[in-house]
Amino acid sequence: MTKLQKSKEIYESAKGYTVRGVQTNFKYIQPHPIYFERAQGSRIWDVDGNEYIDCVMNFGPCILGHGHLKVLEAVRNQLETGLTVGLETELSLEVCKKLTGMIPSAESVRLSNTGTEAMMHTIQMARAFTGKSKIAKIEGGYNGWSDDMLISYHPPLDKAGPADLPNAVPDSSGLRADSTIVIPYNNADIARKIISRNHDQLAALIIEPIMMNLGCVLPREGYLQEIREITEENDVPLIFDEVKCGFKPAPGGAQEYYGVTPDVTVLAKAIANGFPLSAVVGKSEIINVTDPVDGKVLYGGTYNGNQMAVAAASATLDELRTGEVQAYLNKSTHNLIETFHRIAENEGISARMQGIGGNFQTYFTDEEVVDYRSTFSVEKEKYDIFQKVMFEEGIYFWPAHLFCHGISAAHVERDLEKLCDAMEAAMSEVKK
Repeated sequence: MTKLQKSKEIYESAKGYTVRGVQTNFKYIQPHPIYFERAQGSRIWDVDGNEYIDCVMNFGPCILGHGHLKVLEAVRNQLETGLTVGLETELSLEVCKKLTGMIPSAESVRLSNTGTEAMMHTIQMARAFTGKSKIAKIEGGYNGWSDDMLISYHPPLDKAGPADLPNAVPDSSGLRADSTIVIPYNNADIARKIISRNHDQLAALIIEPIMMNLGCVLPREGYLQEIREITEENDVPLIFDEVKCGFKPAPGGAQEYYGVTPDVTVLAKAIANGFPLSAVVGKSEIINVTDPVDGKVLYGGTYNGNQMAVAAASATLDELRTGEVQAYLNKSTHNLIETFHRIAENEGISARMQGIGGNFQTYFTDEEVVDYRSTFSVEKEKYDIFQKVMFEEGIYFWPAHLFCHGISAAHVERDLEKLCDAMEAAMSEVKK
C-alpha cells in the first residue's frame, strides 16, 4: 500500500485556510489530495517520497516532459531581462509568427493566459463578427468554465434530453444556458438539422475535434469534413477547441492531422509545455474585430504575452514544429493500445483503449465510445480497480473513468515497458 501520510497531514492542516486543500476542484480526490514535491521528465515525486511514472502530465500541457532543459533555459535567460512591462516585446510577436507557420487556420494571432480566457475572447469575437448571440457546443465537451461554455459537460441522463435534440444543462450553479445550443458528437446528420434550424441565431459552433474530456474519443471518418461543410452552408463560423489536442497528433494539431481548417482555433496547454499561455488564432477578418484602433471588441489582459510564458512557448514550438515529437507519441500510443487490447483479450475482459498523439484512455466496455451518451456503457467499478492497481504499481493514473491520460516525449522505452507491465497486473486484478 502506497504511504500518503504526509499528504494527509498537509490536507488536514490546509482545510483550515483554503477550500479542501486545492486551488482547482479538478485536483481534489478522495479521501484527500496528493501533494507533489518535484517533477522531472516522465517522473513525479510526492511529499511522502513516492515516485511515479506520470500519465496525468498536468492535465495535458507537458508534451515534452517535466522540466525540459531547452524550455527552462529559455525561461531562465528571460528572467534576467524582465518578466512583464507595460510595453509589447518582440518575443511575443515571434511566438505569434511561429504559430502562423504551424497552425493551418492561423492567419492572425492574439495571446492570452488560459484556455478559458482564450475561449471567452473567441466567443466575443464571434458574436461581434456575426452580430448573432447564440453559441453551439458539443455535448460532453469541456470548453472552459465560462458562463456560456460550462454547459452539458457531463449532464445527468435524466436531464440531458433526447439524443437527437440535447438539452443545455448547466454544470454548476450560477450559470445561464439560454444562449447555448447543444449538439451530439460524431453525428453529422443531427448536427445538420440543429444548425440549419438555428443558423440565423448562431454566432459559432465550438467543437473539440478530438474529444479529450470524455477520455479520448476520435472523430469518425469524414465527420469533421461534414461539420465544416455544414457550417459553411449555414454561414456559421467553425471554432476548433484545440486546448487539449493542439500540437498532439501533428505540429498543426488535429486540423492538420484530419485536413479540416476551421475559422478560428483556441490553443493552450502544450503551447508552452506547462507555462500559462493560450492563443486565439484564425481568419484575420474575425481576429481583427479586436483591433485596438477600429475594432469592436476589447482584448485585454495584464499578463497577455508575459515574457516567461512566451519564452517557454518559443522554445516549445521549436521542438514541436519538426514533427518528430508527434511521430514518437503517435507510435507509442499505437503500441500501448495494441498491448492493452492483447492483455484484455488474454484475460477475457471486455475493455478497449482509445487514443492518439500521446493521449489515451481505457474504457471497460465492449462498445466503441463515440460520444457522450456511449460513455454510459463503461463499467466504472472496473476502471476504479484498474486505476488503484496502476497507482500501487507506480503509475500515476487519475481516479476518473473519463479522464484523458497521456505520455510525453520524455517517456522512454523503459517507462512504457513499466506502464505495460502495470496494465497487465491491473487487468489481472480486474478479472478477479
